[in-house]
Formats: sequence, C-alpha cells, structure tokens
Amino acid sequence: MLNGLLYIIKTASITLPALEISILLTILSFCLVFHLTKIGLITAYLFIYRWGWIVLASKDQKFLLSYLILGTIVGIITAAGLIFSHQSASD
Repeated sequence: MLNGLLYIIKTASITLPALEISILLTILSFCLVFHLTKIGLITAYLFIYRWGWIVLASKDQKFLLSYLILGTIVGIITAAGLIFSHQSASD
C-alpha cells in the first residue's frame, strides 16, 4: 500500500482551481497582517485537505479511506493542540 501511495505522489498531475488559490492567499495574507496565526494554520490545512480529495478522487477506495482517517486524526490533534496551547498561554 505504501508503494502505491508513493507511486501516486510521484506521478500525480495536480490541477488546482485558480480561484481557490487566490482565496487561500488572500485569507492567509490577512491572517499574517493581523497576527491570526492559528486561524491561518487551520485555513491552510482545510484548503490543502480539500485539494487532496481532488487529487485522490479518481484513485482506489483504500486511498480515500486512508486519507479520510489520517486527515481526521491530524485535524483532531491540531484542534486539541490549538485549544490547549490557548489555555496554557492564558494561565
């Protein structure tokens, strides 16, 4: 399965919508200017996670399931880290 995933990464031809890239750059620029790093990180993660679905849309079901599970785990860990870092910073 890992060899198959590496093959997909090496041979993937990625076409991303220009409007989405423009929106992402605009949001990230505002986050940078207004020092909203946590919101910027979450925004970047969500856009990149969505673009992963675009790349894997035509691939095998096991890759979609793996992507869903790993993306959910990373999202939960990220959200927990952001919540707990906020709590410890206010103490």
